[in-house]
Amino acid sequence: MIARWLIALVVVAALVGTILLGRTVRAPQSAPTDRTSDTDPGYSARDAEIIETGDDGRPRYWLNATLIQQPSNDPTVTLTQPALRYLDKGGGSWRAHADTGSVSPGRDIISLDGDVQLDGTLADGGAPAHIETPHLVFDTAREVASTTDRVTIDWSGHRLVARGLRADLRAETLRLESAVHGRFLPQ
Repeated sequence: MIARWLIALVVVAALVGTILLGRTVRAPQSAPTDRTSDTDPGYSARDAEIIETGDDGRPRYWLNATLIQQPSNDPTVTLTQPALRYLDKGGGSWRAHADTGSVSPGRDIISLDGDVQLDGTLADGGAPAHIETPHLVFDTAREVASTTDRVTIDWSGHRLVARGLRADLRAETLRLESAVHGRFLPQ
């Protein structure tokens, strides 16, 4: 009789043990996460690179940033310490970097802000140009860089200062808008 009670007690203990172990293995209950808050980043990437290719499959420009973010409620992409490298169809090469920047919802406009530095050469291999401005907008579809802010250009040993610039990289033309100051002397 004691053997039956002992067997029944062992079976009950095993059953209780199984139930208790089964509860501890289950995933803990968690509260549902609200994904609609304003702090939801949409996406973000550190030390990221975006490469835009042309119809021929060749890279047109490279955009690097230490941080790229797009909030879920805003189609504009923000950039921290962006660096842009652009190759024009004629073979010219241009590099720009800034403190911050943004990419428009249509992805055709890249805005660079804060200590913008633009360096480049034309396809014919002429002297490199260095441009400084606080703000620069690059239209990737039209291949135009422009600003309405103060601009300083160092090129071939000469310095020009102006307000406003429009550089058509496709046509290889540069237009200074107003208040142009500088001198080009024969060398």
